[in-house]
Amino acid sequence: MNKEEAIKNFEKVRFLNEQIEIDKEINNCRFILSQDPVNMFQVNQEINLINEKYPENLILFNLIFQPKGNIITLDTASSANLIEDLKWKLDFLRAEKIGKTFDEFCKTMKENKEIRMEKL
Repeated sequence: MNKEEAIKNFEKVRFLNEQIEIDKEINNCRFILSQDPVNMFQVNQEINLINEKYPENLILFNLIFQPKGNIITLDTASSANLIEDLKWKLDFLRAEKIGKTFDEFCKTMKENKEIRMEKL
């Protein structure tokens, strides 16, 4: 295996690992939201973990839903607000997974095109 092949293999493994991690996070959100009653400590914990790992979700949220009036912090948010925030993060993670899959698809198609062009 040469250096290029090793790099491609590493990138594929990294992509698969990212997909597995996002799946775990999606499943965690689903599990937390499916409990009756919802465990608000788990909601808070999951929100903090996602915000730490994906800070861009906060930027995107504020771009889509322009803040009006006072901003509510996690410390002062009601249970309903926190649950809605976790639902947003679940949607964000689903979109993130789809986006990464699409990026990988485009990359693979580009590589295949380059290989076909070399053969001509």
